[in-house]
Amino acid sequence: QILEATVGNARMVLQIDNARLAADDFRVKWEAELSMRLAVENDISGLRKVIDDTNMARLQLEGELEALKEELIFMRKNHEEEVQSLQAQVSSSGLTVEVDAPKSQDLGKILAELRAQYDTLAQKNLEDLEKQWGRQITESTIEITQSSKEIDTARSTLVDLRRTVQTLEIDLESLRNQKAGLENNLLEVENRYRAQLEQLHGLVLRVEAELGQARAELQRQLQEHQDLLNAKDKLEAEIATYRQLLEGGEE
Repeated sequence: QILEATVGNARMVLQIDNARLAADDFRVKWEAELSMRLAVENDISGLRKVIDDTNMARLQLEGELEALKEELIFMRKNHEEEVQSLQAQVSSSGLTVEVDAPKSQDLGKILAELRAQYDTLAQKNLEDLEKQWGRQITESTIEITQSSKEIDTARSTLVDLRRTVQTLEIDLESLRNQKAGLENNLLEVENRYRAQLEQLHGLVLRVEAELGQARAELQRQLQEHQDLLNAKDKLEAEIATYRQLLEGGEE
């Protein structure tokens, strides 16, 4: 029974050590997954900031484009007003002075050419501005799309990590419960075998006491037997002496 108790105790201790090692392994995995999840959350925060900055830059570019369009419209309007004013002055001069009519026609032609050149330059500047704005908007859109994809990937990774961490937490809790159960079983086994050992110890003491009594009784009986043998030998010696005396008297 003592050997079985020792073997059972050793087996229980081994199971507890295995459960403890498994729990430590799951704790290390859980800490690693938690660290990775925090890193992913930080990356998501950084990507969100990039998207916000990109949106702000796009809004700023749109505002600048609208301002430039309004400025172009204003400049066109002023140019048209100046041209109309000059044409009115030319027309007025042509009605009052006939000699100046050819010069007025030349001036109108020059103004028309200037206006055409100005319109061409303004249209070119507007087209260049729209191209630049469109290119910046396209680049911003690409960056936003890429950032959105990265955020979606990061979110998916975060969901997987959270699911893994949750599973590890459940497994860790299960191992802790298993460890606690094994420790309770070990305590019960130790208490039970301790009680049995105490009973065996009491039994050994009682047997030793009985054995001592038996030895004392045996010793007493041996002594009595020896005393009887001594008495027998003495009687036999006396009988032999009397026999010799009797035989001597007859002679």
